[in-house]
Amino acid sequence: MTTSEHDYEHSTGETRVVPLSSISVQPGFNPRRAFRPADMDRLVASIREQGVIQPPLVRPRHDGEEGFWLVAGERRFRACTLLNKAELPVLVREMDDAQARLAALCENMDRKDLSAAEEAIAARHALDLAGGDKAATASQLGWSATKLEARLLLLTASAAVLQALADGAIHVGHAELLAGLPEASQDKALGRIIEGQVSVADLREQVKGIVIPLSTAIFDTTACAKCPFNTQLQGSLFGDAVAGAHCKNRACFTAKTNEAIEAKRAALAEEVGTVALSTEKDPDSYVPLVVNGEGGVGRAQFEQCRTCQHFGALIHAKADGRLGQVERPMCFERTCHSQKVAAHAAELAALAEEASGSSPVAAGNPSPGTAPAGKAKAKPKVKPAPKKAAPAASPSGARTAMKPAFVAAARELLTTDPRVGLALAVMALSKVAREAGLDPATAPRPTPEESVATLLKLDANALAAKYREVCEQLVSGDLRSAYSRNDVFPIVIAARVTQALQGGPGSHFKVTAEFLAAHTREGISALLAESGFEKWLKEQEDGAAKWKALMSLKKSELPAAVMEKGFEWAGFVPASVQNVTPRSLVGV
Repeated sequence: MTTSEHDYEHSTGETRVVPLSSISVQPGFNPRRAFRPADMDRLVASIREQGVIQPPLVRPRHDGEEGFWLVAGERRFRACTLLNKAELPVLVREMDDAQARLAALCENMDRKDLSAAEEAIAARHALDLAGGDKAATASQLGWSATKLEARLLLLTASAAVLQALADGAIHVGHAELLAGLPEASQDKALGRIIEGQVSVADLREQVKGIVIPLSTAIFDTTACAKCPFNTQLQGSLFGDAVAGAHCKNRACFTAKTNEAIEAKRAALAEEVGTVALSTEKDPDSYVPLVVNGEGGVGRAQFEQCRTCQHFGALIHAKADGRLGQVERPMCFERTCHSQKVAAHAAELAALAEEASGSSPVAAGNPSPGTAPAGKAKAKPKVKPAPKKAAPAASPSGARTAMKPAFVAAARELLTTDPRVGLALAVMALSKVAREAGLDPATAPRPTPEESVATLLKLDANALAAKYREVCEQLVSGDLRSAYSRNDVFPIVIAARVTQALQGGPGSHFKVTAEFLAAHTREGISALLAESGFEKWLKEQEDGAAKWKALMSLKKSELPAAVMEKGFEWAGFVPASVQNVTPRSLVGV
Protein backbone atom coordinates (compact mmCIF):
# COMPACT_ATOMS: atom_id res chain seq x y z
CA MET A 1 0.00 0.00 0.00
CA THR A 2 1.56 3.30 -1.12
CA THR A 3 -1.05 5.75 0.09
CA SER A 4 -0.85 6.93 3.68
CA GLU A 5 -3.86 6.71 5.98
CA HIS A 6 -4.08 10.51 6.06
CA ASP A 7 -4.70 10.81 2.31
CA TYR A 8 -8.39 9.91 2.56
CA GLU A 9 -9.62 13.39 3.40
CA HIS A 10 -11.99 14.81 0.78
CA SER A 11 -12.05 11.41 -0.98
CA THR A 12 -14.35 8.43 -0.99
CA GLY A 13 -11.75 6.39 0.89
CA GLU A 14 -10.05 3.09 0.23
CA THR A 15 -11.50 -0.40 0.54
CA ARG A 16 -9.29 -2.89 2.32
CA VAL A 17 -9.54 -5.99 4.50
CA VAL A 18 -8.60 -5.47 8.17
CA PRO A 19 -8.63 -7.68 11.28
CA LEU A 20 -12.03 -7.59 12.96
CA SER A 21 -10.25 -7.03 16.28
CA SER A 22 -8.79 -3.75 14.98
CA ILE A 23 -12.27 -2.16 14.81
CA SER A 24 -13.85 -0.51 17.85
CA VAL A 25 -17.31 0.97 18.36
CA GLN A 26 -17.23 4.56 19.63
CA PRO A 27 -19.98 5.12 22.23
CA GLY A 28 -22.65 7.64 21.28
CA PHE A 29 -21.91 7.78 17.55
CA ASN A 30 -24.53 5.31 16.33
CA PRO A 31 -28.12 6.62 16.37
CA ARG A 32 -29.38 3.03 16.39
CA ARG A 33 -30.41 1.97 19.91
CA ALA A 34 -31.99 -1.43 19.27
CA PHE A 35 -30.60 -4.47 17.47
CA ARG A 36 -33.63 -6.73 17.14
CA PRO A 37 -32.76 -10.45 17.40
CA ALA A 38 -34.89 -11.52 14.42
CA ASP A 39 -33.29 -8.91 12.16
CA MET A 40 -29.81 -9.88 13.36
CA ASP A 41 -30.51 -13.56 12.71
CA ARG A 42 -31.47 -12.77 9.11
CA LEU A 43 -28.35 -10.65 8.61
CA VAL A 44 -26.09 -13.36 10.09
CA ALA A 45 -27.61 -15.91 7.72
CA SER A 46 -27.13 -13.57 4.75
CA ILE A 47 -23.47 -12.89 5.55
CA ARG A 48 -22.85 -16.60 6.13
CA GLU A 49 -24.17 -17.33 2.62
CA GLN A 50 -23.15 -14.24 0.65
CA GLY A 51 -20.40 -12.59 2.67
CA VAL A 52 -20.31 -8.85 3.39
CA ILE A 53 -21.70 -7.19 0.26
CA GLN A 54 -21.38 -3.56 1.44
CA PRO A 55 -18.24 -2.89 3.54
CA PRO A 56 -18.78 -0.94 6.78
CA LEU A 57 -17.30 2.57 6.95
CA VAL A 58 -14.41 3.09 9.40
CA ARG A 59 -11.92 5.85 10.18
CA PRO A 60 -8.37 5.65 11.56
CA ARG A 61 -8.06 6.29 15.29
CA HIS A 62 -5.95 9.25 16.36
CA ASP A 63 -6.24 8.85 20.13
CA GLY A 64 -2.95 7.04 20.62
CA GLU A 65 -4.47 3.62 19.95
CA GLU A 66 -4.01 1.48 16.86
CA GLY A 67 -6.90 0.46 14.63
CA PHE A 68 -10.13 2.06 13.52
CA TRP A 69 -13.35 3.57 14.83
CA LEU A 70 -16.53 2.18 13.29
CA VAL A 71 -18.53 4.95 11.59
CA ALA A 72 -21.39 3.08 9.89
CA GLY A 73 -22.33 -0.58 9.68
CA GLU A 74 -22.53 -1.75 13.30
CA ARG A 75 -25.10 -4.45 12.49
CA ARG A 76 -22.74 -5.93 9.88
CA PHE A 77 -19.86 -5.67 12.35
CA ARG A 78 -21.88 -7.44 15.06
CA ALA A 79 -23.00 -10.15 12.63
CA CYS A 80 -19.39 -10.86 11.63
CA THR A 81 -18.44 -11.01 15.31
CA LEU A 82 -21.17 -13.62 15.89
CA LEU A 83 -19.79 -15.59 12.93
CA ASN A 84 -16.27 -15.44 14.45
CA LYS A 85 -14.87 -13.77 11.34
CA ALA A 86 -11.18 -12.96 11.63
CA GLU A 87 -11.23 -10.22 9.00
CA LEU A 88 -13.70 -7.74 7.56
CA PRO A 89 -13.72 -5.73 4.30
CA VAL A 90 -14.11 -2.04 5.19
CA LEU A 91 -14.11 1.38 3.57
CA VAL A 92 -11.43 3.48 5.30
CA ARG A 93 -11.91 7.23 5.27
CA GLU A 94 -10.10 9.96 7.21
CA MET A 95 -12.76 11.84 9.23
CA ASP A 96 -12.99 14.01 12.33
CA ASP A 97 -15.67 13.53 15.00
CA ALA A 98 -18.17 15.89 13.37
CA GLN A 99 -17.77 14.28 9.94
CA ALA A 100 -18.11 10.81 11.44
CA ARG A 101 -21.31 11.73 13.28
CA LEU A 102 -22.79 13.23 10.12
CA ALA A 103 -21.83 10.19 8.03
CA ALA A 104 -23.38 7.84 10.61
CA LEU A 105 -26.56 9.92 10.64
CA CYS A 106 -26.90 10.05 6.86
CA GLU A 107 -26.16 6.34 6.48
CA ASN A 108 -28.76 5.36 9.05
CA MET A 109 -31.40 7.88 7.98
CA ASP A 110 -31.39 6.32 4.50
CA ARG A 111 -32.59 3.08 6.04
CA LYS A 112 -36.27 2.42 6.68
CA ASP A 113 -36.00 0.37 9.88
CA LEU A 114 -34.98 3.11 12.31
CA SER A 115 -37.51 3.55 15.09
CA ALA A 116 -38.93 6.97 15.94
CA ALA A 117 -36.81 6.93 19.13
CA GLU A 118 -33.66 6.37 17.09
CA GLU A 119 -34.73 9.12 14.71
CA ALA A 120 -35.12 11.43 17.72
CA ILE A 121 -31.56 10.71 18.86
CA ALA A 122 -30.37 11.21 15.28
CA ALA A 123 -32.22 14.53 15.12
CA ARG A 124 -30.51 15.69 18.32
CA HIS A 125 -27.07 14.86 16.91
CA ALA A 126 -27.89 16.53 13.58
CA LEU A 127 -29.16 19.66 15.36
CA ASP A 128 -25.95 19.79 17.37
CA LEU A 129 -23.82 19.49 14.22
CA ALA A 130 -25.86 22.27 12.58
CA GLY A 131 -25.20 24.62 15.50
CA GLY A 132 -28.84 24.60 16.60
CA ASP A 133 -30.16 25.64 13.17
CA LYS A 134 -33.43 23.72 12.81
CA ALA A 135 -33.97 24.67 9.16
CA ALA A 136 -30.51 23.37 8.23
CA THR A 137 -31.10 20.23 10.30
CA ALA A 138 -34.39 19.44 8.57
CA SER A 139 -32.76 19.98 5.19
CA GLN A 140 -29.80 17.76 6.09
CA LEU A 141 -32.09 14.94 7.20
CA GLY A 142 -34.53 15.40 4.33
CA TRP A 143 -37.40 16.00 6.76
CA SER A 144 -40.15 18.55 6.98
CA ALA A 145 -39.96 21.09 9.81
CA THR A 146 -43.03 19.42 11.34
CA LYS A 147 -41.37 16.01 11.48
CA LEU A 148 -38.22 17.47 13.02
CA GLU A 149 -40.22 19.21 15.77
CA ALA A 150 -42.16 16.00 16.44
CA ARG A 151 -38.96 13.97 16.82
CA LEU A 152 -37.32 16.60 19.04
CA LEU A 153 -40.43 16.57 21.22
CA LEU A 154 -39.80 12.87 21.88
CA LEU A 155 -36.54 13.81 23.60
CA THR A 156 -38.56 15.03 26.58
CA ALA A 157 -39.69 11.44 27.08
CA SER A 158 -37.95 9.40 29.78
CA ALA A 159 -35.14 6.98 28.90
CA ALA A 160 -37.43 4.03 29.63
CA VAL A 161 -40.11 5.34 27.24
CA LEU A 162 -37.57 5.93 24.46
CA GLN A 163 -36.13 2.44 24.90
CA ALA A 164 -39.61 0.89 24.83
CA LEU A 165 -40.30 2.79 21.61
CA ALA A 166 -36.99 1.63 20.09
CA ASP A 167 -37.78 -1.97 21.07
CA GLY A 168 -41.23 -1.74 19.49
CA ALA A 169 -43.06 -2.26 22.81
CA ILE A 170 -45.09 0.95 22.29
CA HIS A 171 -46.07 3.11 19.32
CA VAL A 172 -44.81 6.60 18.58
CA GLY A 173 -48.27 7.96 19.52
CA HIS A 174 -47.84 6.54 23.04
CA ALA A 175 -44.43 8.18 23.38
CA GLU A 176 -45.66 11.56 22.14
CA LEU A 177 -48.46 11.58 24.70
CA LEU A 178 -46.21 10.44 27.55
CA ALA A 179 -43.51 13.00 26.68
CA GLY A 180 -45.67 15.83 28.01
CA LEU A 181 -45.94 14.28 31.48
CA PRO A 182 -43.48 14.43 34.40
CA GLU A 183 -40.83 11.71 34.08
CA ALA A 184 -42.05 9.83 37.16
CA SER A 185 -45.56 9.71 35.71
CA GLN A 186 -44.21 8.54 32.35
CA ASP A 187 -42.40 5.54 33.79
CA LYS A 188 -45.36 4.64 36.02
CA ALA A 189 -47.78 4.73 33.08
CA LEU A 190 -45.41 2.88 30.73
CA GLY A 191 -45.70 -0.42 32.57
CA ARG A 192 -49.50 -0.22 32.62
CA ILE A 193 -49.63 0.62 28.90
CA ILE A 194 -47.48 -2.37 27.92
CA GLU A 195 -49.14 -4.79 30.34
CA GLY A 196 -52.69 -3.69 29.50
CA GLN A 197 -52.00 -3.14 25.80
CA VAL A 198 -53.56 0.32 26.05
CA SER A 199 -54.22 1.83 22.62
CA VAL A 200 -53.05 5.30 21.62
CA ALA A 201 -56.66 6.50 21.46
CA ASP A 202 -57.42 5.24 24.97
CA LEU A 203 -54.23 6.78 26.33
CA ARG A 204 -55.13 10.11 24.75
CA GLU A 205 -58.45 10.13 26.63
CA GLN A 206 -56.73 9.19 29.90
CA VAL A 207 -54.12 11.93 29.52
CA LYS A 208 -56.87 14.52 29.05
CA GLY A 209 -57.92 13.91 32.64
CA ILE A 210 -54.45 14.53 34.06
CA VAL A 211 -54.08 17.88 35.79
CA ILE A 212 -50.80 19.75 36.37
CA PRO A 213 -49.98 21.53 39.66
CA LEU A 214 -49.62 25.24 39.00
CA SER A 215 -46.95 25.29 41.70
CA THR A 216 -44.63 23.61 39.19
CA ALA A 217 -45.04 26.39 36.60
CA ILE A 218 -41.90 28.25 35.56
CA PHE A 219 -43.92 31.09 34.00
CA ASP A 220 -45.94 33.96 35.48
CA THR A 221 -49.23 32.45 36.70
CA THR A 222 -51.01 35.74 37.40
CA ALA A 223 -53.41 35.20 34.49
CA CYS A 224 -54.09 31.65 35.70
CA ALA A 225 -55.89 32.98 38.78
CA LYS A 226 -59.03 33.68 36.76
CA CYS A 227 -58.66 30.93 34.17
CA PRO A 228 -61.61 28.50 33.90
CA PHE A 229 -59.11 25.62 33.61
CA ASN A 230 -57.77 26.39 37.11
CA THR A 231 -59.18 23.70 39.44
CA GLN A 232 -58.99 26.06 42.42
CA LEU A 233 -61.94 27.92 40.92
CA GLN A 234 -63.89 24.67 40.79
CA GLY A 235 -63.30 23.31 44.27
CA SER A 236 -66.85 22.02 44.66
CA LEU A 237 -66.44 19.97 41.51
CA PHE A 238 -63.04 18.44 42.26
CA GLY A 239 -63.18 18.40 46.06
CA ASP A 240 -60.25 16.79 47.85
CA ALA A 241 -59.28 14.76 44.80
CA VAL A 242 -57.36 17.73 43.43
CA ALA A 243 -56.19 19.91 46.30
CA GLY A 244 -54.72 23.30 45.48
CA ALA A 245 -54.43 25.03 42.11
CA HIS A 246 -54.01 22.72 39.12
CA CYS A 247 -54.21 23.33 35.38
CA LYS A 248 -56.53 21.18 33.27
CA ASN A 249 -55.34 22.67 29.96
CA ARG A 250 -52.13 20.77 29.23
CA ALA A 251 -51.67 22.38 25.81
CA CYS A 252 -51.77 25.90 27.26
CA PHE A 253 -49.51 24.96 30.19
CA THR A 254 -46.97 23.39 27.80
CA ALA A 255 -47.04 26.39 25.45
CA LYS A 256 -46.43 28.85 28.32
CA THR A 257 -43.62 26.64 29.64
CA ASN A 258 -41.94 26.57 26.24
CA GLU A 259 -42.30 30.36 25.93
CA ALA A 260 -40.63 30.81 29.32
CA ILE A 261 -37.77 28.51 28.35
CA GLU A 262 -37.20 30.29 25.03
CA ALA A 263 -37.23 33.66 26.83
CA LYS A 264 -34.49 32.37 29.12
CA ARG A 265 -32.57 31.12 26.10
CA ALA A 266 -32.78 34.53 24.40
CA ALA A 267 -31.61 36.36 27.54
CA LEU A 268 -28.69 33.98 28.07
CA ALA A 269 -27.60 34.22 24.41
CA GLU A 270 -26.15 37.68 25.12
CA GLU A 271 -24.26 36.36 28.13
CA VAL A 272 -22.54 33.20 26.88
CA GLY A 273 -21.48 31.59 23.62
CA THR A 274 -23.73 28.54 23.68
CA VAL A 275 -27.19 28.17 25.19
CA ALA A 276 -28.72 24.70 24.88
CA LEU A 277 -31.71 22.83 26.19
CA SER A 278 -31.00 19.58 27.99
CA THR A 279 -33.13 17.81 25.38
CA GLU A 280 -30.97 19.17 22.54
CA LYS A 281 -27.63 17.84 23.77
CA ASP A 282 -26.25 14.40 24.45
CA PRO A 283 -25.51 14.29 28.21
CA ASP A 284 -21.96 13.19 27.36
CA SER A 285 -21.34 16.26 25.19
CA TYR A 286 -21.07 18.85 27.98
CA VAL A 287 -19.51 19.23 31.42
CA PRO A 288 -19.60 21.87 34.19
CA LEU A 289 -16.68 24.30 33.91
CA VAL A 290 -14.91 24.88 37.22
CA VAL A 291 -11.69 26.61 38.23
CA ASN A 292 -10.45 24.33 40.99
CA GLY A 293 -11.10 20.88 42.39
CA GLU A 294 -12.06 17.81 40.41
CA GLY A 295 -12.23 18.69 36.73
CA GLY A 296 -10.75 22.14 37.37
CA VAL A 297 -9.06 24.03 34.53
CA GLY A 298 -7.30 26.71 36.60
CA ARG A 299 -7.99 30.43 36.78
CA ALA A 300 -5.94 31.46 33.71
CA GLN A 301 -7.53 28.91 31.41
CA PHE A 302 -10.99 29.63 32.84
CA GLU A 303 -10.61 33.30 31.88
CA GLN A 304 -9.73 32.24 28.33
CA CYS A 305 -12.76 29.96 28.27
CA ARG A 306 -15.08 32.91 28.91
CA THR A 307 -14.38 34.21 25.38
CA CYS A 308 -15.03 30.80 23.80
CA GLN A 309 -18.09 30.01 21.71
CA HIS A 310 -18.43 26.70 23.62
CA PHE A 311 -18.64 28.49 27.01
CA GLY A 312 -22.31 28.33 27.82
CA ALA A 313 -25.40 27.52 29.80
CA LEU A 314 -27.72 24.52 29.93
CA ILE A 315 -31.47 24.95 30.45
CA HIS A 316 -33.28 21.91 31.79
CA ALA A 317 -36.27 21.26 29.54
CA LYS A 318 -37.68 17.98 30.83
CA ALA A 319 -40.79 17.97 33.00
CA ASP A 320 -39.03 17.04 36.21
CA GLY A 321 -37.94 18.87 39.35
CA ARG A 322 -35.27 20.78 37.40
CA LEU A 323 -37.52 22.13 34.63
CA GLY A 324 -36.44 25.65 33.70
CA GLN A 325 -33.33 25.59 35.89
CA VAL A 326 -30.09 26.92 34.38
CA GLU A 327 -26.65 25.39 34.86
CA ARG A 328 -23.69 27.64 34.06
CA PRO A 329 -20.94 27.88 33.20
CA MET A 330 -20.85 24.74 31.10
CA CYS A 331 -18.31 23.60 28.51
CA PHE A 332 -19.79 22.13 25.34
CA GLU A 333 -16.44 20.98 23.90
CA ARG A 334 -15.38 17.92 25.90
CA THR A 335 -12.13 17.28 24.02
CA CYS A 336 -10.83 20.78 24.66
CA HIS A 337 -12.04 20.59 28.27
CA SER A 338 -10.14 17.34 28.87
CA GLN A 339 -6.96 18.93 27.51
CA LYS A 340 -7.35 21.93 29.79
CA VAL A 341 -8.00 19.74 32.83
CA ALA A 342 -4.88 17.69 32.03
CA ALA A 343 -2.79 20.82 31.51
CA HIS A 344 -3.93 22.28 34.85
CA ALA A 345 -3.28 18.98 36.65
CA ALA A 346 0.24 18.85 35.18
CA GLU A 347 0.86 22.43 36.29
CA LEU A 348 -0.30 21.65 39.84
CA ALA A 349 1.87 18.52 39.94
CA ALA A 350 4.92 20.50 38.84
CA LEU A 351 4.28 23.16 41.50
CA ALA A 352 3.82 20.50 44.18
CA GLU A 353 7.06 18.80 43.20
CA GLU A 354 8.92 22.09 43.26
CA ALA A 355 7.47 22.98 46.67
CA SER A 356 8.41 19.61 48.14
CA GLY A 357 12.03 20.10 47.17
CA SER A 358 12.17 16.77 45.38
CA SER A 359 14.58 17.92 42.67
CA PRO A 360 18.01 16.22 42.70
CA VAL A 361 19.80 19.33 44.03
CA ALA A 362 17.25 20.03 46.76
CA ALA A 363 17.39 16.41 47.86
CA GLY A 364 21.07 16.71 48.69
CA ASN A 365 22.78 15.84 45.41
CA PRO A 366 25.96 17.86 44.87
CA SER A 367 25.66 20.77 42.50
CA PRO A 368 27.39 20.63 39.10
CA GLY A 369 31.13 21.18 39.42
CA THR A 370 31.37 19.76 42.96
CA ALA A 371 30.62 16.11 42.29
CA PRO A 372 33.18 13.65 43.69
CA ALA A 373 35.78 12.57 41.16
CA GLY A 374 35.03 9.36 39.34
CA LYS A 375 31.30 9.49 40.01
CA ALA A 376 28.77 10.25 37.31
CA LYS A 377 26.54 13.22 37.95
CA ALA A 378 22.90 12.36 38.47
CA LYS A 379 20.67 13.55 35.68
CA PRO A 380 17.32 14.96 36.69
CA LYS A 381 14.38 13.11 35.24
CA VAL A 382 12.71 15.03 32.46
CA LYS A 383 8.96 14.66 32.42
CA PRO A 384 7.19 14.91 29.09
CA ALA A 385 5.46 18.22 28.64
CA PRO A 386 1.69 17.99 28.99
CA LYS A 387 -0.31 18.21 25.80
CA LYS A 388 -1.11 21.83 25.08
CA ALA A 389 -4.76 22.65 25.59
CA ALA A 390 -6.73 23.79 22.57
CA PRO A 391 -7.22 27.56 22.23
CA ALA A 392 -10.61 29.02 23.02
CA ALA A 393 -12.99 28.96 20.05
CA SER A 394 -13.91 32.59 19.44
CA PRO A 395 -17.43 33.48 18.24
CA SER A 396 -17.79 33.55 14.44
CA GLY A 397 -18.19 37.34 14.43
CA ALA A 398 -14.92 37.77 16.33
CA ARG A 399 -13.13 35.46 13.91
CA THR A 400 -14.49 37.49 10.99
CA ALA A 401 -13.18 40.67 12.62
CA MET A 402 -9.66 39.29 13.12
CA LYS A 403 -9.17 38.00 9.54
CA PRO A 404 -7.99 41.29 7.93
CA ALA A 405 -5.21 41.58 10.51
CA PHE A 406 -3.83 38.16 9.62
CA VAL A 407 -4.00 38.96 5.89
CA ALA A 408 -2.16 42.28 6.36
CA ALA A 409 0.51 40.69 8.55
CA ALA A 410 1.09 37.85 6.09
CA ARG A 411 1.41 40.25 3.14
CA GLU A 412 3.96 42.29 5.05
CA LEU A 413 5.97 39.16 5.86
CA LEU A 414 6.07 38.31 2.16
CA THR A 415 8.17 41.45 1.73
CA THR A 416 10.33 41.21 4.83
CA ASP A 417 11.02 37.46 4.97
CA PRO A 418 11.98 35.59 1.76
CA ARG A 419 11.25 32.26 3.42
CA VAL A 420 7.52 32.93 3.19
CA GLY A 421 7.37 32.96 -0.59
CA LEU A 422 9.58 29.89 -0.84
CA ALA A 423 7.48 28.03 1.72
CA LEU A 424 4.31 28.88 -0.17
CA ALA A 425 5.86 27.76 -3.44
CA VAL A 426 6.99 24.44 -1.99
CA MET A 427 3.58 23.89 -0.39
CA ALA A 428 1.71 24.67 -3.60
CA LEU A 429 3.98 22.52 -5.78
CA SER A 430 3.77 19.64 -3.31
CA LYS A 431 -0.01 19.86 -3.34
CA VAL A 432 -0.09 19.86 -7.14
CA ALA A 433 2.21 16.83 -7.26
CA ARG A 434 0.19 14.92 -4.66
CA GLU A 435 -3.06 15.60 -6.50
CA ALA A 436 -1.38 14.32 -9.66
CA GLY A 437 -0.65 11.04 -7.86
CA LEU A 438 3.13 11.56 -7.54
CA ASP A 439 5.35 11.53 -4.48
CA PRO A 440 6.29 15.21 -3.99
CA ALA A 441 9.51 14.27 -2.21
CA THR A 442 11.03 12.43 -5.19
CA ALA A 443 9.07 13.39 -8.28
CA PRO A 444 8.05 17.05 -8.43
CA ARG A 445 5.69 17.57 -11.35
CA PRO A 446 6.18 20.60 -13.62
CA THR A 447 3.27 22.84 -14.49
CA PRO A 448 1.47 22.07 -17.76
CA GLU A 449 3.50 22.93 -20.87
CA GLU A 450 1.27 25.76 -22.02
CA SER A 451 1.57 27.58 -18.69
CA VAL A 452 5.35 27.21 -18.66
CA ALA A 453 5.66 28.52 -22.19
CA THR A 454 3.54 31.56 -21.35
CA LEU A 455 5.55 32.35 -18.21
CA LEU A 456 8.88 32.03 -20.04
CA LYS A 457 7.86 34.84 -22.40
CA LEU A 458 8.04 37.27 -19.44
CA ASP A 459 11.24 39.07 -18.46
CA ALA A 460 12.79 38.50 -15.05
CA ASN A 461 11.09 41.44 -13.35
CA ALA A 462 7.67 40.58 -14.75
CA LEU A 463 8.11 36.96 -13.74
CA ALA A 464 9.09 38.01 -10.21
CA ALA A 465 5.99 40.22 -10.06
CA LYS A 466 3.85 37.29 -11.18
CA TYR A 467 5.41 35.13 -8.47
CA ARG A 468 4.62 37.77 -5.86
CA GLU A 469 1.06 38.05 -7.20
CA VAL A 470 0.50 34.31 -6.84
CA CYS A 471 1.93 34.32 -3.31
CA GLU A 472 -0.31 37.23 -2.30
CA GLN A 473 -3.29 35.35 -3.67
CA LEU A 474 -2.36 32.38 -1.49
CA VAL A 475 -2.59 34.51 1.66
CA SER A 476 -5.23 37.09 0.74
CA GLY A 477 -7.42 35.61 -1.98
CA ASP A 478 -11.13 36.05 -1.33
CA LEU A 479 -12.39 32.46 -1.12
CA ARG A 480 -16.04 32.97 -0.19
CA SER A 481 -16.94 29.29 -0.07
CA ALA A 482 -16.21 27.08 2.93
CA TYR A 483 -15.03 24.41 0.49
CA SER A 484 -11.82 24.04 -1.51
CA ARG A 485 -11.05 21.51 -4.20
CA ASN A 486 -7.50 21.03 -2.92
CA ASP A 487 -7.92 21.93 0.76
CA VAL A 488 -5.99 25.22 0.44
CA PHE A 489 -7.63 28.25 2.09
CA PRO A 490 -5.89 31.66 1.87
CA ILE A 491 -6.96 32.80 5.35
CA VAL A 492 -5.65 29.56 6.87
CA ILE A 493 -2.27 30.07 5.18
CA ALA A 494 -2.17 33.73 6.25
CA ALA A 495 -2.92 32.90 9.88
CA ARG A 496 -0.45 30.01 10.03
CA VAL A 497 2.35 32.10 8.47
CA THR A 498 1.89 34.94 10.96
CA GLN A 499 1.61 32.58 13.94
CA ALA A 500 4.73 30.65 12.90
CA LEU A 501 6.95 33.70 12.41
CA GLN A 502 5.70 36.32 14.85
CA GLY A 503 3.11 34.63 17.04
CA GLY A 504 0.09 36.38 15.52
CA PRO A 505 -1.03 39.45 13.57
CA GLY A 506 0.79 41.86 15.88
CA SER A 507 0.22 45.57 15.25
CA HIS A 508 -2.08 44.83 12.33
CA PHE A 509 -4.76 43.84 14.82
CA LYS A 510 -6.81 46.59 16.43
CA VAL A 511 -9.50 46.20 19.09
CA THR A 512 -12.66 47.84 17.77
CA ALA A 513 -16.24 48.21 18.92
CA GLU A 514 -17.21 45.72 16.21
CA PHE A 515 -14.75 43.16 17.56
CA LEU A 516 -16.09 43.56 21.10
CA ALA A 517 -19.70 43.41 19.89
CA ALA A 518 -19.02 40.03 18.31
CA HIS A 519 -18.52 38.59 21.80
CA THR A 520 -21.01 37.73 24.52
CA ARG A 521 -21.17 39.83 27.68
CA GLU A 522 -18.97 37.25 29.44
CA GLY A 523 -16.53 37.42 26.53
CA ILE A 524 -16.33 41.22 26.62
CA SER A 525 -15.75 41.16 30.38
CA ALA A 526 -12.94 38.64 29.95
CA LEU A 527 -11.28 40.76 27.25
CA LEU A 528 -11.45 43.86 29.45
CA ALA A 529 -9.73 41.94 32.24
CA GLU A 530 -7.10 40.42 29.93
CA SER A 531 -6.22 43.76 28.31
CA GLY A 532 -5.82 45.58 31.62
CA PHE A 533 -8.80 47.84 30.86
CA GLU A 534 -10.67 46.77 34.00
CA LYS A 535 -7.67 47.45 36.25
CA TRP A 536 -6.99 50.78 34.48
CA LEU A 537 -10.57 51.97 34.91
CA LYS A 538 -10.85 50.91 38.55
CA GLU A 539 -7.64 52.78 39.42
CA GLN A 540 -9.23 56.07 38.33
CA GLU A 541 -11.11 58.35 40.69
CA ASP A 542 -14.47 56.69 41.45
CA GLY A 543 -13.17 53.83 39.31
CA ALA A 544 -15.24 51.13 41.01
CA ALA A 545 -18.42 53.11 40.39
CA LYS A 546 -17.42 53.74 36.77
CA TRP A 547 -16.79 50.04 36.23
CA LYS A 548 -20.12 49.11 37.81
CA ALA A 549 -21.96 51.65 35.66
CA LEU A 550 -20.22 50.41 32.53
CA MET A 551 -21.05 46.76 33.19
CA SER A 552 -24.69 47.61 33.93
CA LEU A 553 -25.20 48.81 30.35
CA LYS A 554 -27.07 46.73 27.83
CA LYS A 555 -24.86 44.40 25.87
CA SER A 556 -25.59 46.34 22.67
CA GLU A 557 -24.41 49.60 24.32
CA LEU A 558 -21.32 48.17 26.02
CA PRO A 559 -18.77 48.03 23.12
CA ALA A 560 -19.17 51.68 22.10
CA ALA A 561 -19.06 52.80 25.74
CA VAL A 562 -15.83 50.87 26.29
CA MET A 563 -14.15 52.43 23.24
CA GLU A 564 -15.13 55.93 24.40
CA LYS A 565 -13.21 55.59 27.68
CA GLY A 566 -9.84 56.49 26.14
CA PHE A 567 -7.97 53.31 27.02
CA GLU A 568 -4.75 52.75 25.07
CA TRP A 569 -5.39 49.53 23.15
CA ALA A 570 -2.25 49.68 20.99
CA GLY A 571 -0.14 46.56 21.30
CA PHE A 572 -2.86 44.42 22.86
CA VAL A 573 -3.70 41.25 20.94
CA PRO A 574 -6.06 38.90 22.82
CA ALA A 575 -4.97 35.31 23.36
CA SER A 576 -8.07 34.24 21.44
CA VAL A 577 -6.65 36.05 18.39
CA GLN A 578 -3.02 35.01 18.86
CA ASN A 579 -3.93 31.36 19.31
CA VAL A 580 -6.91 31.08 16.98
CA THR A 581 -7.05 27.78 15.12
CA PRO A 582 -6.42 28.82 11.50
CA ARG A 583 -9.02 26.47 10.03
CA SER A 584 -11.71 27.99 12.25
CA LEU A 585 -11.40 31.16 10.15
CA VAL A 586 -12.79 29.40 7.08
CA GLY A 587 -16.39 30.20 6.21
CA VAL A 588 -16.90 33.08 8.67
